[in-house]
Amino acid sequence: MSSNNERPVKILIVFYSRYGNTARMAEEIAYGAKELSNIQVTVRRLADNISMEVISKDPAWTKIAENMNNRYPTTSIEGVIKELPNHDAIIFGSPTRFGNMAAPMKTMWDGTTELWTSGSLVGKIGAVFTSAASVHGGQETTAVSMMFPMFHHGMILIGVPYSVEDLIESGSPYGPSRIVGRLANQEIQQADIRVARALGKRVAEVTKKFISS
Repeated sequence: MSSNNERPVKILIVFYSRYGNTARMAEEIAYGAKELSNIQVTVRRLADNISMEVISKDPAWTKIAENMNNRYPTTSIEGVIKELPNHDAIIFGSPTRFGNMAAPMKTMWDGTTELWTSGSLVGKIGAVFTSAASVHGGQETTAVSMMFPMFHHGMILIGVPYSVEDLIESGSPYGPSRIVGRLANQEIQQADIRVARALGKRVAEVTKKFISS
């Protein structure tokens, strides 16, 4: 057995979430990855670009923000960037913002020039996930928007194949996605959960094979 097989596969999930919906998907993706043995999953949440002063004016939003801060304390963009090269696979998640990734995620990518120059992410396995308010709310374009910098960094991207039957009801071949409703309060569906877990498991399977080859 090679030394690569003796160490755990390291998977990093980096996400931004304002109301907790994308965070919920990150949990399910991590759960799917851990279905395999010897998988080490690290989850990092990017901070919101809205100040707590603004958030505190809305009691419901304040409660959501406090709950997420307790479950997933934010990591600075600089801190996340330093962690990226230390993992075998990286999965990025963001809600859609007018068909594009949210500003904190874009800011993170804009700060990775040194990683690009050094080729630190070349050959890393990558995947994405997202959420939107409506059926045609920009899920696919948001997923693809997150893929652009990943391709520039030389990452190897994987999605969700149609052998995952729930893909007919949720997500896309580009990655898991879910509809959260106009008020961002729609409960996650079972199909959403199964597609998210399928991606996590697939990333783990592919990465295991890749690093042991």
